[in-house]
Amino acid sequence: MSIHAPPSNYMLRNMSEVTIPDHVSWFPQTIGWKIVAILLMVTVFYYSIQWIRWWWGNRYRREAIALIEVMHASIKHKDALLSLPLDMFEVMKAVLIYLDPQKANAFGERFLIDLDDCHSPRKVVFNDVIGQKWMRSLVQPQSQLSEHELSLLITLCQQWLVEHGEPHFKKKGGTNAV
Repeated sequence: MSIHAPPSNYMLRNMSEVTIPDHVSWFPQTIGWKIVAILLMVTVFYYSIQWIRWWWGNRYRREAIALIEVMHASIKHKDALLSLPLDMFEVMKAVLIYLDPQKANAFGERFLIDLDDCHSPRKVVFNDVIGQKWMRSLVQPQSQLSEHELSLLITLCQQWLVEHGEPHFKKKGGTNAV
């Protein structure tokens, strides 16, 4: 084992060691930058909370859309054609009740009108021929929807679930209108 000895070369004799400078702090040094950093953190925190609220508030949409997509995939099975209108009604009814619990008794034309009362940029319309046939198929076994009509109804429900907004029957304060 050898011991390290300082260089004995005459050219290195008068050299001094290089001092390493202090590290540069990432924390702001002036009060102005500290204020900007605090405002930035508060803004990020505020928008994060708003996004989480929006995400949590729209979980019913994601669940309903996932159920409708599963139903859409099962449209090719002949045995599913009989139960599909009722299953779709149950999903749409659950969403309507979530939006306004006072609409729990809505059925038939009143149910279709309540769905139409929700804001939609493209104004999805349920209270028309396909919607009325859908309601009839729930109570009259001989009035079943064809595969094409079911496909149209599923597309209509998916579009409504994606686009619907606050219903007309809700007030801004959160209480429901009579």
